[in-house]
Amino acid sequence: MMKKHNSAVLSLLFISAAGISGATTNWIDDASFEALSGWDQPNPTNTTGWISSETGNTANWGWVSREVSIVKSGDQALRFTHWAGDASAYQNLGLTIDSSKTYEISFAMRLDNQSANPAQTNDTVIGVVISTSPALGGTYSWSGKSIYNLAPSTTGVWETITLHIDGSDPLLAEEQGEYIQFQLKKFQAAKNSEYQIFIDDVSFREFPAPDGVVSIDPSVDTHEVSGMAMGGGLVYSWYPDALFDDGEMAHIIKDIGIGGLRWPGGAVVTYYHWDDLNGQGWQDHWNPNYDRADDLPAHMFQDLDEYLELIDETGAEIMLGVNMSSGIEWDREAEAIAEASNLMVYVQHQGYDVNYIYFDNENFQDGNNYNRDDDNDGEAWTPELYAEKFNLYAAAVKATFPDARLIANAHNNVNGSRFLSDMQIMLGIAESNIDLVDVHYYWSWDTATWDIWKSQLPMQRGGGQTFKETVEYANNLFVSEGYPHVRLAILEWNIAPGPWETDPNHTKFKTALMQSEIQMQFLQAGLDIGMLWALDVPSVDPASDRHAIHNGDPNASALWMWMFSKAADRTVVESSSPISGVYILSAKGDDGSLVTWLLNKTDVEYTLEMNTVGFTVNEVSEAWTLVDEGDGRGSLAVLDVWDVNGKKQSTFPANSLSMIGCNYATNPVPEQPVITSEIAEPISEGLLLAWDGGSETPAFVATGINGSLASSTFYEIDDTAGSTDGSYGSAFSTAATEASAFAVREVEGADRVTFTLKNETGLPLRLDAVHFDYAAWWEDSPHDIALLYGSGDLEGVTNQTDIQTVTGLSSTGKKNNYADFDWTLSGLPDRVLAHGEVVNLNLVVSNSGAEWANGAFDNLALSGGTVSNSADTVLISWRAETGTKYEVMESANLLSNDWNSASGILIENSGDISVPVELKTPSFYRLEIEP
Repeated sequence: MMKKHNSAVLSLLFISAAGISGATTNWIDDASFEALSGWDQPNPTNTTGWISSETGNTANWGWVSREVSIVKSGDQALRFTHWAGDASAYQNLGLTIDSSKTYEISFAMRLDNQSANPAQTNDTVIGVVISTSPALGGTYSWSGKSIYNLAPSTTGVWETITLHIDGSDPLLAEEQGEYIQFQLKKFQAAKNSEYQIFIDDVSFREFPAPDGVVSIDPSVDTHEVSGMAMGGGLVYSWYPDALFDDGEMAHIIKDIGIGGLRWPGGAVVTYYHWDDLNGQGWQDHWNPNYDRADDLPAHMFQDLDEYLELIDETGAEIMLGVNMSSGIEWDREAEAIAEASNLMVYVQHQGYDVNYIYFDNENFQDGNNYNRDDDNDGEAWTPELYAEKFNLYAAAVKATFPDARLIANAHNNVNGSRFLSDMQIMLGIAESNIDLVDVHYYWSWDTATWDIWKSQLPMQRGGGQTFKETVEYANNLFVSEGYPHVRLAILEWNIAPGPWETDPNHTKFKTALMQSEIQMQFLQAGLDIGMLWALDVPSVDPASDRHAIHNGDPNASALWMWMFSKAADRTVVESSSPISGVYILSAKGDDGSLVTWLLNKTDVEYTLEMNTVGFTVNEVSEAWTLVDEGDGRGSLAVLDVWDVNGKKQSTFPANSLSMIGCNYATNPVPEQPVITSEIAEPISEGLLLAWDGGSETPAFVATGINGSLASSTFYEIDDTAGSTDGSYGSAFSTAATEASAFAVREVEGADRVTFTLKNETGLPLRLDAVHFDYAAWWEDSPHDIALLYGSGDLEGVTNQTDIQTVTGLSSTGKKNNYADFDWTLSGLPDRVLAHGEVVNLNLVVSNSGAEWANGAFDNLALSGGTVSNSADTVLISWRAETGTKYEVMESANLLSNDWNSASGILIENSGDISVPVELKTPSFYRLEIEP
């Protein structure tokens, strides 16, 4: 278990304002001269580090020596000591001349300590000399390449001097493949200089020659990006209060920049009643056959007040749905119109303004309440009927919010004749009320895969048209039909279900990259409103999750959302890429800022130059790339950007989304999180996590373990069934015996129980076994079971691996002593989870005689314990922001101000994180934050 911190542990906060560091290698050893000791000059016999010329050196006062007072960074610098002399400091680099590369040399230089000798008035300058040798540390010869007369613009201050040398320069190309010697030299012409020279922070980097030039012309505006272009859809009936109670969910939504939140959901809007919610999203309690005993308790869903509270916490725009179906389906239209009116009045009385209102959902689909036709009268929506009712409900809501933009919905294929004819009818009737027309786009329904996405250059919505072209076509169509005020909105979009869901090689990172191209095309097209469906879907198998958040934890999709949130309220400008499969978007701000996104969906790493026509990049404010670092989760990494002759260049990894922001201030004072510390103590071998069938909430959770079941999309909780033996499998006799079990049947989506364990103990956690009870209720019920490794962090285990199976189970009825199973995990090549790692497992049934025939799982558990030889550990925890660097520092003594890194630099996803560090006594910890 864990204990709150004792007197040996102290959590502190330290804010660091350091900039983003580059990712390329600095070939200079001891770049800040911190290794020089005493008053000695660099040793002329060194074969590594700094070497000095022997001219004028003495034992304690070399003409090139250590400086401890006038320094730019760290504790030391280098000084060319004597005004009268010439000298040099140099290094033999482990780098060879490559004519395809560009080399960048930079160093900080300062002129100080003016000579009192009237004869010493020469310009105080330095030069750079490049020599080469066939062997590292061999005999070096001058390449003929030198740069002379380098100096800062004034005295008494540090200035950074940056040089770029083309490897194809004939003087260097002749030395192709030879090792480089880099020399900082005060030439004879600079003898008797007026000032002493100080040097610090030296770098020598190589950059590949660009593979092409992307063009960005900020003088050519196309359109402003709406703050609603990147929003998220909610489904009220999926979100229990516990999901939002601790504020982490709101923190993530705000941090990743969600522009708007759609409530109460998609099809559920056609069944819900805002002031009398039943929690059953697809069941209308106006249906006389609905049993109100089936209502969920209020804490199991998100009501209107809780939605508005989330709006307060996130700053997102309100988008409310109006139910038109219930009134017409159950002949209660007057009540339904009053319900819509009262919704707006209530929200206004709570102090909110509503700018976006949508009316019903997918009035052409069977899932719509009216079209499902539970009253069996054969009626369904038509374009004429929908438009007529739209006018009635529009009048009701506009009485309270006359300036709200009202959203109708229509067939998805905007290029088809059905869409055109429906629009002509609907807008002919409700032109004055319809401001936006909603369509829903799910890419490549039933066929979506990573390989198909990779083959589409660029990604296509269907019919040979891209998403960008589709949006532009629809908006142009409205204009051509005489309705220029009407614009397209996409209130639901995502990757569609398809083979990717069962592909063991598919990852959340791949899903995120596929989604990011859709969002990029939306922004390129000037889409007014785009809503990812859905923001969080707790019921989905974690292995096939395509949503921004899963059970309150951000997925890789949240990272591209954070990157594209920088587009809001900026103006898209003309940009182009010369490489097929590399796509670009650029947007400028009124403050002189410029943000560029580049998607490389090829398998090739490209170095590209950015040609910003007529635009000066004063600074690179931030640069990030979304990549797969090997675990499939996706993560942000710093993108190195360099300058060559005034043009920015960068290397864009294969299969990545990158963002470069210029000329704006990043958050100078990041949010100061609450920091906690806990001593991690081992978990003895035994139960880690257990469910007894009565609830999706675990019946037992060991301290430091986080667990969840994918909710009842995959199974039903049946309170008339269950195992009576009171044990998890046969190993642990602490399970409840009351009737309740997870009922499953052999139908896709209802044939499994999916469960997740996350290790948050701070220690390595060994997984020993899965324990469960199962019964095939009837002769036609599923008689076979397989335990599958769904996904996770176990090394060497492929997704969807069969861990163990059993076949030919007999049928035993609904409520009795179910068969016990204790399936060891010892056969896996890895069964130890490090802190923060996750495992997703599936129990899947098969071999049934009929789809209706259920079996059931009960008393499900995982057992194991922490690894016995783990070091004593303290967990440092805080709530992180995206795009922020953190580092846990430790010290044994607060008075000495001697802090050392305990974690290395961390770039974390938004939300609650914890980092285990070795516990020492006494121990003091602080968190350094770099915005």
